[in-house]
Amino acid sequence: MPLKIAIFISGRGSNLNAIIQAVADKRLDAKIQVVVSNDPEAQGLTIARQHGLKTFALSHKGMKRAEHEQAVLKHLEEYEIDFVVLAGYMRVLSSEFLRRFKDSRGFYKVINIHPSLLPAFPGTNGYEEAFNYGVKVSGVTVHLVDEQVDHGMIIAQEPFPRFNDDTLETFKARGLSVEHALYPAVLQQIAKEGIRFNERKKVETAK
Repeated sequence: MPLKIAIFISGRGSNLNAIIQAVADKRLDAKIQVVVSNDPEAQGLTIARQHGLKTFALSHKGMKRAEHEQAVLKHLEEYEIDFVVLAGYMRVLSSEFLRRFKDSRGFYKVINIHPSLLPAFPGTNGYEEAFNYGVKVSGVTVHLVDEQVDHGMIIAQEPFPRFNDDTLETFKARGLSVEHALYPAVLQQIAKEGIRFNERKKVETAK
């Protein structure tokens, strides 16, 4: 059975597009039930609609967090969802939201991708902070979401080098190419095996 996912975005949707392409190429056995955004003008919504995907957009501006999350949750009740996939969603989800997706084993069925090798450089500017710090190797992390920011159980990490002549732009571009390979590969692993706690396998990404 395909993994049924809701993808949350706030911006241009490059990871959303990578997941869509992986599904189309049959590298990912998943069904994107709906794409959710807190920004009705997010470019990623256009990508979703171009591929015939259902979307739900509701600006958080002028709304309390609880009010906004309840509206999103109300909409999600229309779909069967195995996992919420955060793909550049620039909102911190509350404990109340997460509890709606709690697995019987204790974790939340919410996944995030972060542009650093956590626990280094959590927060919204992972690429910038790693670059300004002068790292020689950075990377990308896919992890389960918990009540703390960029903190939940790590599912997979993929490093990439910083070169001497890198600018922030080339550094970020290299990281994004890693993101776009790693996220669909991790989702495919979950589709095949579920969340495994006893061992962390190396995730094979498409070359």
